[in-house]
Amino acid sequence: MSITNMSDLMAVKGDSGDVLGKFLYFSLASVQVERNRLTELCQSLGIPYAGGNRKNKSGDAFRSATGDLYQRVVDGRHIYKVYCRDNQREAGIISRELVKETLGAETNKYVKLANIQFDRETEHFGYGNVAYDPHVDPYALCQQAEELYEIYKLCAGRKQIEGITDTYLDMMDAIKISIHGRLYFVPKTHMAMLNIFEDFIEALNIHNRNTTPLTVNSMYVLDDQKQRDKMAAEFYNHIRKEIELYQERAEHFIVSNCQSVAVMDRWVLKIAALEEKKRHYEELLHKELDELNGEFSTLRMFSQELQIKTRRLQSMKKCA
Repeated sequence: MSITNMSDLMAVKGDSGDVLGKFLYFSLASVQVERNRLTELCQSLGIPYAGGNRKNKSGDAFRSATGDLYQRVVDGRHIYKVYCRDNQREAGIISRELVKETLGAETNKYVKLANIQFDRETEHFGYGNVAYDPHVDPYALCQQAEELYEIYKLCAGRKQIEGITDTYLDMMDAIKISIHGRLYFVPKTHMAMLNIFEDFIEALNIHNRNTTPLTVNSMYVLDDQKQRDKMAAEFYNHIRKEIELYQERAEHFIVSNCQSVAVMDRWVLKIAALEEKKRHYEELLHKELDELNGEFSTLRMFSQELQIKTRRLQSMKKCA
């Protein structure tokens, strides 16, 4: 679940005659819609669309499909990333290789898992040189890429749909608000800090030497079950990125045999603060946020290993 209607977040709603209009927020992300469906939808709503049933270029569909392949695997203290990158080019052939990147202390290691190719002339999608790997299933990823390729051939993507939305926004005389997508949720326990933050941005604006104005505003989020569910979903989206960063940093300190007690202690505290943040949101939203228990368990293991290293280093310094 995600925020799809900005009016749901406002403390005051209404459609009386004294309103200036409405705020609009939308995101297309990696949208894919079948062209015939898109045509039907636009026709039914009276939205201009000239795309018809023309298929995407097959080469573009191949690049998009292979570009979407991505996996991140955590196995103990090891972190792997799996994705496609360009391979050597041949006449009429687009070739990409599926690789596994192992994050290391000083340099990352790369292992090729498969070759994925596309023949421009015959429009044949194929893959080969598939290697066995204990952490990843290359065959499944190659098959996923082939399925995505078929979808991309038949669908309109974000670029095409952005053309539709831009045209319709112009028809509505819409103007872009200069917020740059910086929308955050601040829990009620920290709203006093938010007042200070707003004062800070307004003060910056006064002293801003650039002619582009800084903007800041806030509105209340109603405390009901609907909003709690939305904020839980937003919490998961946000916290996943932090967990990945913390795991990678902790793994780097361990593999590189970091000798700085202060640095490792700081990250141990950051990990503890992240878990406290999770408990805070569980109290605020009146629900157990347990979808990421496995990730938090791995992060806790990294934290424990960092603490062992710091205690060992401190003991060695005392004995020296």
